[in-house]
Amino acid sequence: MLTYAIIPARSGSKGLPDKNIRPLAGHPLLSYSITFAKALGVDRVICSTDSEAYAEIARRYGAEVPFLRSDFAAADTAMEEDILRDFADQFPRHGIPAPDLMVWLRPTFPFRDLAAVQKCIEVLKEKPDFTAARTVCESESRLYSLEGGVLLPNFDDMGKSMIRRQAIGTRYKVFSTDVLRFRPDAINDDFLGRKVFGIEVGKLCGLDIDDSEDFDIIEAIAKGAPDLVAPYTFQSR
Repeated sequence: MLTYAIIPARSGSKGLPDKNIRPLAGHPLLSYSITFAKALGVDRVICSTDSEAYAEIARRYGAEVPFLRSDFAAADTAMEEDILRDFADQFPRHGIPAPDLMVWLRPTFPFRDLAAVQKCIEVLKEKPDFTAARTVCESESRLYSLEGGVLLPNFDDMGKSMIRRQAIGTRYKVFSTDVLRFRPDAINDDFLGRKVFGIEVGKLCGLDIDDSEDFDIIEAIAKGAPDLVAPYTFQSR
């Protein structure tokens, strides 16, 4: 199966301007996804961006940028299905064969488990009934909303002030790394489908950069505990 790794790197971040190219431990953030993609051994590594400056950085680290993202897919309100539609439009225009599978590598997640993502690819190749695959990591299950200063449980707290996590069960965070079937004629807001394979990864792989505080925390880990993050980064390999 033809498999592409996709790094979606829009330039218009509001929470942390230019976060996708901000240097993290000496390398621009999007480069972590590119070097991971190269370690995966997929057929092509493609960066989707609306910025020629971002494109140049992506190319420097080994990604292809055969075209810049269309305006509709680069808007503040654009969703990932819009990027997929852009690929469906642009691939034939540029003579690029449509892939069977896409490995979706959001650049705000710098740490990834290579074996887990390879397993996701293998599952989709071997089991056609699965519509997609995702890496997931364990999350806090006892979550609350804050409404008008009042804490309200988003789970059944059984009328207790304290409840053991085991009583609620395990919950998982997603949105780190997805492997999906690319279906140009069937792109919608349920592009992952309804039977998604999940494989659990370590909590480091769930660290996401949304704002400057996230960035500072992750950089402190990357610089202060290099042996801890070494299995999940691929910059020097």
